[in-house]
Amino acid sequence: MAVTDRASEKSDHESVGFNPSSFTYQDVGMDNSISSSRTEDNRLTLKWPQVHPIGAGLHNMGNTCFLNSALQCLTYTPPLANYMLARMHSKTFIAEHFNYGSQEDAHEFLHYTLEAMQRSCLPETPMDRQTIIDQVFGGCLRSRVKCSNCKAVSDTFEPFLDLALDITEASSVSKALKHFVKSEKLGGENSYKCSKCNTMVTAKKGFKIHRSPNVLTLSLKRFTNFSNRKITKDVKYPEFLDLQRYMSQSEGEPQIYRLYAVLVHSGAHCHSGHYFCYTKASDGQWYKMNDSTVSLSDIHTVLKEEAYLLFYIK
Repeated sequence: MAVTDRASEKSDHESVGFNPSSFTYQDVGMDNSISSSRTEDNRLTLKWPQVHPIGAGLHNMGNTCFLNSALQCLTYTPPLANYMLARMHSKTFIAEHFNYGSQEDAHEFLHYTLEAMQRSCLPETPMDRQTIIDQVFGGCLRSRVKCSNCKAVSDTFEPFLDLALDITEASSVSKALKHFVKSEKLGGENSYKCSKCNTMVTAKKGFKIHRSPNVLTLSLKRFTNFSNRKITKDVKYPEFLDLQRYMSQSEGEPQIYRLYAVLVHSGAHCHSGHYFCYTKASDGQWYKMNDSTVSLSDIHTVLKEEAYLLFYIK
């Protein structure tokens, strides 16, 4: 599988791992609600409609473990697999970014792959519909800035396909998510221009999840920006995750997600070492996907791994 070339860009807040310009999304109303101008496709099925035989492993063609593990996680994403099995997808996309024989970052490959799939869907998707990538992986963040002087609030909204979590001070995914939505103080050289006060002021800025995706992809930021050295610490992650406490609406129904795939990197640097993954198949059984080798596993083994990417589904 190949992906489309895109210049490598990283913002100061790396929580949103995709290019918003290529992402279609529902309109956000004046009351911060999501409008229904883009209707969800009723063909989206979050569960396996039937039990399929376990798939084959993928041969390592020379440092392609990053690709193999990412593709296996996508393959065992039920709504995406159901869509593909129904042959409703385009058969083309173009690849230029990754070099044959080079070890690449699995998260970056996943990012490029989803972007390429998104672009390939756009010409075939009516303007009043979301693409299959939007429907499966798309969510929305609310960024809120509150002026410390007049208490005025300014909200902006950012679509996302995955969330990158800082694990420097976090011992668990829950703590990393808590840090993700924690407000930060803006002041000094980073002061905020309040439109109501018409001057530079101190303020508080924070993110919340405004709309939760059907499939939640979490990237644990194990590689430093400059040295690419790995943070090799144990970060606990649950089999079931409730996102409600991280949502912009503090009250509401629980947002329960179930773990179905885990991508693991072993090694000290992102451009060396080895990638493999665990996936939960349609028969409810966990399997370890290590290139061409597919073997039975269990949830207890999965939860003990040093995860890099986590895939949860509603």
